[in-house]
Amino acid sequence: MIDEIWQWIKSTDAKDKDNIPNYTDVNDTARIFFLTSVAGAGKSTIAHTVAQRCHEERLLVSSFFFDRNFTDRLKRLFSTVARGLAGHNVGLREQIGLAIELDESLPMAPISRQFQDLILAPCRNHRVDGPLVVVIDALDEGYDGELLDILCDEVPKLPATFRILLTSREGRDFNTVLSRKPHVYSQSIAIDEQDNLEDIAIFVRFKLAKVAEWKDLGKHWPDQELLTAFTEKAEGLFLWVSTVCEYLGGSLDPDGELRSLISDRSPSDLPAEEKMDELYLTILQACNWKDKAFSMGYSLLMGAVMAAKTPLSVSALQSLHRASLTLPVNKLLQPVSSLLIGLAQNNQPIRPLHLSFRDFITVRAQSSPDGKRFYINEKEHSQRLALLCLDVMNQAMERDTPGLGYLTAPLSESNGIPVIAEGIISEEMWYACEFWMDHMLEVDDPGKNLIDVLQCFFSNHLVTWIEIITSKGQFRNLLQVKEWIQVCMSITGFSET
Repeated sequence: MIDEIWQWIKSTDAKDKDNIPNYTDVNDTARIFFLTSVAGAGKSTIAHTVAQRCHEERLLVSSFFFDRNFTDRLKRLFSTVARGLAGHNVGLREQIGLAIELDESLPMAPISRQFQDLILAPCRNHRVDGPLVVVIDALDEGYDGELLDILCDEVPKLPATFRILLTSREGRDFNTVLSRKPHVYSQSIAIDEQDNLEDIAIFVRFKLAKVAEWKDLGKHWPDQELLTAFTEKAEGLFLWVSTVCEYLGGSLDPDGELRSLISDRSPSDLPAEEKMDELYLTILQACNWKDKAFSMGYSLLMGAVMAAKTPLSVSALQSLHRASLTLPVNKLLQPVSSLLIGLAQNNQPIRPLHLSFRDFITVRAQSSPDGKRFYINEKEHSQRLALLCLDVMNQAMERDTPGLGYLTAPLSESNGIPVIAEGIISEEMWYACEFWMDHMLEVDDPGKNLIDVLQCFFSNHLVTWIEIITSKGQFRNLLQVKEWIQVCMSITGFSET
C-alpha cells in the first residue's frame, strides 16, 4: 500500500511513467488518495510512514492528524497547511503573507475562506513544480459538512502537483460520496488479503522480539508454533498485535499470558470491532478488581480521561483528584497502561489507545454481559468534572497572581490585557477556566455541593476568571450558564448571585 501511495505521489513529476519502478495503474490525475479500512488495520501507521518519507524528501507540506479529544483542531487545518506552504516556497510565502496582510482575520476565519484565500489563490497565482503533499489522518474523527464540501468541490481546483493523502474508518456516511468524485482515488486495506497477512507476520515477529528483549525471554522465544498461532489469531489487525504486545510487556508471565490468549476458544473470523472488544475485555478482566484502590481509581481516572474536553496529563489528573486518591495516578492506571497513551510521563496528555477503545468502554461495554463492569458513563463523569473544576478555581484563584488584577486597577494604571507567563497558572487551572462551563451544562440535577461551590465562584472569583480566560484570548459567554441556572432555580431553589 505504501508503494502504491508513493507511486501516486511521484507521478506528478514523472513525464515518463517508466521512470517509476514497478508502476501500477494508479489514478495519477487524482488530487486525493482516500484510504479506508476497519479500526486497527494500520491506516494511521501508513499515514505517519508516508508523512515521514515525504518529509525526508522535502515533499511534505503538512501532516495533520484529527483526534476526537481535540475538539478545535478542524479550524486549524488550513492555517496549518498554509504555514507549511509558506515554508515550502518563497513565492507562496509572499502570496500567503500578502493575503494575511490584507485581511488579518484570515487565520481564524471559517475554513472555507481560509482554503480559498490561504491555499487555493496562492497556489493558482504561483507555479510550483514537483509534488506538494498534505497528509490528513482520521478524517472521521474531526470532519464537518464545510470540510466535506471543500474536499468534494474545491480541491479539484488546486494545481495538479497537489497530493492529499486522506484516511478514514470504513462505514462513514461521507465515504461513498467522497469516493465517487473523479479527483479522488479510493483504496481500502483488506485485512484478509495475502499482502496484508504477510506484513502482519513481519510485524508480529518484530513486536514479539521486543517483548522477549524487555522480559529477558531469550532469542528463541516464542517458538515457531506459538508465533504462527499468534499471527493467525491477529487476523490482519495491526492494532490488535500492538496492544497485545504492550500488554505482554507489562505482564509478570508473558509466555503464559500469550499461550492463554492463543488457546482462547472464542470464534475466529470475528469482525474487526468485535475482535478489538474481545481483546479489551481480556486485558480489563486480568486486572485485580478486588483491589479497592485500583477499582476506585479506574472509575475516577478512566472516567476523567474519557470525559475530558481535551486530554489531561498525569499531574493534572492527580491535582484534580487530590482529595479522592490515595495512590499516584500512574500507579493506579498501570494495570491498564497498554490501553492508554501518555502514561509514562507526568506532563504528557493521557489519551485512549484508539478510538475503538473509547467507543468500547463508553458505549458498547454497557450492553455486553462481560463488559458492564468496565462501562464508563461519559456524561456522569463530565458532571463530576464540573465540580472538580469549580473546586480548583475556588481554591487556587489568587488576586496576587502575576498578570491578574487589571480589571480592578485604576484606569491610569491599565495597559490593556496582559499575557500571563507560561507556568504561572497550572495545567488543571487552565483546564478548569476553559471548560468548567462545558461540564456544567451537562449537569441535569445539581446537588447542594455543586450549587454551593458555584455560588462561591460567582461571589468571589468571577472577575479573576474573566481576567485569566481573556489573557488567553478565549473569553466565554456566560449566557448559556445563566439559562442553565434559571432552569435549576425552578428545580432546586438555587438563587442567582
